[in-house]
Amino acid sequence: MGACQCGYSTDPEKNCNGTHNVVKAVKADLAVKLEAAGFPHAAEFVRKDK
Repeated sequence: MGACQCGYSTDPEKNCNGTHNVVKAVKADLAVKLEAAGFPHAAEFVRKDK
C-alpha cells in the first residue's frame, strides 16, 4: 500500500495498513459522545485534531 502519510500505521515498516480508518471512526464516535455530554468545544477539538 505504500508509506503511511497519516502517522497512525501499526505496521513495523510504517506502511499504510488502514489504521487511519479505525482512528477516524473512534474520533467521530468520541466527538458525538462529548457533544451529547455537553462538551461542544472538546468535540470540535477532537474532530479537527490530527
